[in-house]
This record gives sequence, C-alpha cells and structure tokens, in this order.
Amino acid sequence: MTPRNLLADARGAAAIEAAFALPVIIVVMIGLLQFSLVLQASGVVRNAAGEGVRYAKVHPDATEAEVLDKVRAALVGVKSGGIVSLALQRGTATNGAKYSQVTVKYQLDPLIPLGSDVGAIMLNESMSSYQPT
Repeated sequence: MTPRNLLADARGAAAIEAAFALPVIIVVMIGLLQFSLVLQASGVVRNAAGEGVRYAKVHPDATEAEVLDKVRAALVGVKSGGIVSLALQRGTATNGAKYSQVTVKYQLDPLIPLGSDVGAIMLNESMSSYQPT
C-alpha cells in the first residue's frame, strides 16, 4: 500500500473520532450528574430547615429535640451520615419580637474525587421565623 492510498483510506476514522469524543462526553455526563445531586441535596436541606422552623413556629413550646427530630425526618433522600450539624436558636430580636432559627449543615461527597485537593461539598441552610404576638 502506498502512502497516498493510506491517506485516502477512511477505515477506522470513526474509531479515532470516538476515542477523542468519548472522554469529553463522559466528563460532561459525570459533571451533570454531580450538579443534579447537589441541587437535589440542596432542595432537601432547604425543605428540612423550612419544616423545622415551621414546626417551631406552630409549636412554640416544643423542645429543641422535638424540632430537630422534625428536621431529621424531613431529610429524605440524602444520606443521614452527611449531616454535619443541626441547630435551633430561639431568642428575641431587637424590636422585641420572638424568633426561631433552624440551621442545617450537610456534607455531600463528590462522585469522583479529582485528587486530594477536591474536598466535600458543604451545603448550609438557615431559616428564621418570627412568632406571632
């Protein structure tokens, strides 16, 4: 086979093109999957904080343990081992209004860590409500 014939031969071109395109496609798919997992976990954490602050507002005499149990129960669809901290703070604002604040910190591990520099993804959500007077 002459060099001119080799240059005109198109066999295997699709395999070479696929070899170039496949890593890019895989990285984009993994990135989309990771982004969707972060959005899902963020929504769950936000909802759980909202449920906790709602429970604290509806039941102003509820204990901290009861409110935080409601928050834990609302964390559906995420690993319970990722919960870093749950906190309930009650107090009085400068204008004299009583308030409740629920803070949730959640840690989401990346799908494929790209080295030792990539750490966990931290999600923080805090919601407040004022008690009716």
